[in-house]
Amino acid sequence: MFQLVHSLGDQLLDSAHLAGLGGVGPLADGCGRIVLCGMGGSAIAGDLVQPLLASGSVSLHVWRDYGLPHWVGPSDLVICSSYSGATEETLSGARKAADIGCDRLAITSGGALADMASAAGFPAVILPGGLPPRASLGLGMGALVRCLGSLGLVDDADTIIARTAAALNAHRDSRMAPLSLDSGDDAAPAADPEENISAADLAGILVGKMAVIYTAGPEAHAVGLRLKAQLNENSKAPACLAAFPELNHNDLVGWCLNREMRDRFVLLIIRGLSDNPRIGLRVELTRKLLGEEFPEIHEISSPAPDVLERTMSLVQYGDFLSCHLARLGNVDPMPVDRITRLKEELG
Repeated sequence: MFQLVHSLGDQLLDSAHLAGLGGVGPLADGCGRIVLCGMGGSAIAGDLVQPLLASGSVSLHVWRDYGLPHWVGPSDLVICSSYSGATEETLSGARKAADIGCDRLAITSGGALADMASAAGFPAVILPGGLPPRASLGLGMGALVRCLGSLGLVDDADTIIARTAAALNAHRDSRMAPLSLDSGDDAAPAADPEENISAADLAGILVGKMAVIYTAGPEAHAVGLRLKAQLNENSKAPACLAAFPELNHNDLVGWCLNREMRDRFVLLIIRGLSDNPRIGLRVELTRKLLGEEFPEIHEISSPAPDVLERTMSLVQYGDFLSCHLARLGNVDPMPVDRITRLKEELG
């Protein structure tokens, strides 16, 4: 899993050669909405790409359920994203889109979804198979950004992806580095290139504790969702997730713990750029109000100049964090046995 996370930037670059990209053409006239149907690691790219579309006139909604939202109409484009091509919720959405008369686009490594696309004649971008879906994010994200470029919604997608991949590859070795204590000396750990606490050191703090993830700013919300999922699947650890400013209207009040329980939680605040200065003020006030409830509070941010660089840099940091925590907890990050058993029972 460490090596797969290490390849995130390379996957983004490799997405330029995916079969099926040439079949994605400009968005149909009158289309003002895109719905991406997906679950888990196949859906997260739809959340992470949102800031690239923030200034445009076409919205993208991520749908994690069976069927489609009631408001979807024939003029909407439905992107069906399933790495395996067998995700039953996504296949349900693809069939519903056909019933409504929507244009469809598939992003998949094969399976029933690829067969459906071939039979119905809608475009399918084909990803290499054989990876855990959560570890194919670079390919899926690259495919989605390039598709949005072909649809006319993202300018110069190739350059954006190349810049992001270069930034990820510049940081990956230091983020993969283990705790300095592993070497048996007292040397200080290598600093994260972006001056956060190193991913390995933060993993050391999280051993035996639960991460409480607060996200500040639209760019950070999808990153928090990804981090929670990676801690769940790679580290086999639970995590809590809440977003500013909504958490200031509920979650803030719930942290009234006795001293013994306080030591079981670590607060992580993921900071993205926000066009509203009140968000920054809310973060500072929240830290002050919860300072006695959490013995450890850490902020994670990225100073990268471009939006996709910032979001994917934070994703890379969190992915490595989950791997370091798995190693320290002596768990194998690859299998997801309960998900496998659930799918067997559903079948």
